[in-house]
Amino acid sequence: MKFGTQTSDPVLTLLKAELQKPLEQRQGSGTRDVADRRTCRRFSLRLAVRCRRMGARFLLDRISVGEIVNISSKGLLFTTSDVFLRGQVVEASIDWPIRLHPGVRLALVVKGAVVRSSGNHAAMHIEKYQFRTCAAAGVKIR
Repeated sequence: MKFGTQTSDPVLTLLKAELQKPLEQRQGSGTRDVADRRTCRRFSLRLAVRCRRMGARFLLDRISVGEIVNISSKGLLFTTSDVFLRGQVVEASIDWPIRLHPGVRLALVVKGAVVRSSGNHAAMHIEKYQFRTCAAAGVKIR
Protein backbone atom coordinates (compact mmCIF):
# COMPACT_ATOMS: atom_id res chain seq x y z
CA MET A 1 0.00 0.00 0.00
CA LYS A 2 1.36 3.42 -0.92
CA PHE A 3 1.47 6.16 1.67
CA GLY A 4 -1.21 8.71 0.93
CA THR A 5 -3.76 6.31 -0.57
CA GLN A 6 -7.19 6.07 1.00
CA THR A 7 -7.44 3.61 3.85
CA SER A 8 -9.96 2.70 6.50
CA ASP A 9 -7.25 1.70 9.01
CA PRO A 10 -7.61 4.16 11.94
CA VAL A 11 -3.95 3.80 12.96
CA LEU A 12 -2.72 4.82 9.51
CA THR A 13 -5.21 7.68 9.43
CA LEU A 14 -3.92 9.00 12.79
CA LEU A 15 -0.30 8.57 11.71
CA LYS A 16 -0.89 10.48 8.50
CA ALA A 17 -2.63 13.30 10.40
CA GLU A 18 0.24 13.42 12.93
CA LEU A 19 2.89 13.62 10.20
CA GLN A 20 1.12 16.55 8.56
CA LYS A 21 1.39 18.67 11.74
CA PRO A 22 4.36 20.98 12.31
CA LEU A 23 7.10 19.25 14.35
CA GLU A 24 6.52 21.28 17.52
CA GLN A 25 2.81 20.33 17.58
CA ARG A 26 3.30 16.58 17.20
CA GLN A 27 2.52 14.22 20.06
CA GLY A 28 5.52 13.27 22.14
CA SER A 29 7.45 16.42 21.30
CA GLY A 30 6.77 17.75 24.81
CA THR A 31 9.06 20.62 25.73
CA ARG A 32 11.93 19.31 23.63
CA ASP A 33 13.79 22.03 21.78
CA VAL A 34 13.05 21.71 18.06
CA ALA A 35 16.68 22.65 17.28
CA ASP A 36 17.93 19.76 19.45
CA ARG A 37 18.84 17.01 16.98
CA ARG A 38 19.96 14.47 19.56
CA THR A 39 18.36 11.09 19.16
CA CYS A 40 19.53 9.63 22.49
CA ARG A 41 18.49 10.81 25.93
CA ARG A 42 21.28 12.46 27.93
CA PHE A 43 21.82 11.86 31.63
CA SER A 44 23.51 14.43 33.86
CA LEU A 45 26.11 12.64 35.96
CA ARG A 46 28.93 14.09 38.01
CA LEU A 47 31.50 11.30 37.87
CA ALA A 48 35.28 11.43 37.58
CA VAL A 49 36.69 10.70 34.13
CA ARG A 50 40.25 10.08 32.92
CA CYS A 51 40.94 10.60 29.21
CA ARG A 52 43.84 9.86 26.93
CA ARG A 53 44.41 10.30 23.24
CA MET A 54 44.68 7.07 21.25
CA GLY A 55 47.22 6.23 18.57
CA ALA A 56 50.94 5.57 18.28
CA ARG A 57 51.73 9.28 18.32
CA PHE A 58 50.09 9.67 21.75
CA LEU A 59 51.41 6.46 23.34
CA LEU A 60 53.22 8.32 26.11
CA ASP A 61 50.72 11.17 26.30
CA ARG A 62 49.58 12.15 29.78
CA ILE A 63 46.16 11.32 31.15
CA SER A 64 43.73 14.21 31.44
CA VAL A 65 41.42 14.20 34.48
CA GLY A 66 37.97 15.76 34.41
CA GLU A 67 34.31 15.28 35.20
CA ILE A 68 31.32 14.11 33.19
CA VAL A 69 28.74 16.77 32.38
CA ASN A 70 26.33 14.38 30.64
CA ILE A 71 26.30 11.00 28.93
CA SER A 72 24.08 9.06 26.54
CA SER A 73 24.41 5.75 24.75
CA LYS A 74 26.08 7.57 21.83
CA GLY A 75 27.94 10.52 23.36
CA LEU A 76 29.85 11.94 26.30
CA LEU A 77 30.36 15.57 27.33
CA PHE A 78 33.09 16.13 29.89
CA THR A 79 35.31 18.80 31.41
CA THR A 80 39.02 18.64 30.73
CA SER A 81 42.18 20.56 31.52
CA ASP A 82 43.66 19.60 28.13
CA VAL A 83 42.64 20.59 24.63
CA PHE A 84 41.19 17.81 22.49
CA LEU A 85 40.89 18.50 18.77
CA ARG A 86 37.93 17.54 16.64
CA GLY A 87 38.50 14.11 15.13
CA GLN A 88 41.02 12.93 17.74
CA VAL A 89 40.29 9.42 18.99
CA VAL A 90 39.98 9.38 22.76
CA GLU A 91 39.62 6.68 25.41
CA ALA A 92 37.75 7.79 28.53
CA SER A 93 37.61 5.78 31.75
CA ILE A 94 34.70 6.63 34.06
CA ASP A 95 34.66 5.62 37.73
CA TRP A 96 31.33 3.79 37.89
CA PRO A 97 29.36 4.32 41.15
CA ILE A 98 28.04 0.73 41.32
CA ARG A 99 30.30 -2.10 42.48
CA LEU A 100 30.39 -5.49 40.83
CA HIS A 101 30.85 -7.20 44.21
CA PRO A 102 31.83 -5.80 47.60
CA GLY A 103 35.35 -4.50 47.15
CA VAL A 104 35.34 -4.78 43.32
CA ARG A 105 35.02 -1.38 41.70
CA LEU A 106 34.01 -0.89 38.07
CA ALA A 107 35.01 1.54 35.36
CA LEU A 108 33.10 2.25 32.16
CA VAL A 109 35.68 2.63 29.38
CA VAL A 110 34.47 4.35 26.19
CA LYS A 111 36.32 5.02 22.95
CA GLY A 112 35.42 7.40 20.18
CA ALA A 113 36.21 10.55 18.27
CA VAL A 114 35.96 14.09 19.61
CA VAL A 115 33.11 15.88 17.83
CA ARG A 116 33.57 19.31 19.43
CA SER A 117 35.72 21.09 21.97
CA SER A 118 35.20 24.48 23.55
CA GLY A 119 37.02 26.02 26.50
CA ASN A 120 37.39 23.34 29.16
CA HIS A 121 34.70 21.06 27.68
CA ALA A 122 34.95 18.31 25.06
CA ALA A 123 32.26 16.13 23.50
CA MET A 124 32.91 12.73 21.99
CA HIS A 125 30.89 10.22 20.00
CA ILE A 126 30.94 6.82 21.73
CA GLU A 127 31.91 4.14 19.22
CA LYS A 128 32.85 1.36 21.68
CA TYR A 129 32.22 0.83 25.37
CA GLN A 130 33.13 -1.79 27.94
CA PHE A 131 32.77 -2.27 31.69
CA ARG A 132 36.03 -3.31 33.33
CA THR A 133 37.04 -4.04 36.86
CA CYS A 134 39.23 -1.22 38.12
CA ALA A 135 42.40 -3.34 38.10
CA ALA A 136 41.77 -4.13 34.40
CA ALA A 137 41.05 -0.46 33.69
CA GLY A 138 44.42 0.61 35.09
CA VAL A 139 43.09 1.85 38.43
CA LYS A 140 44.53 0.69 41.74
CA ILE A 141 42.08 -1.11 43.97
CA ARG A 142 42.00 0.42 47.44
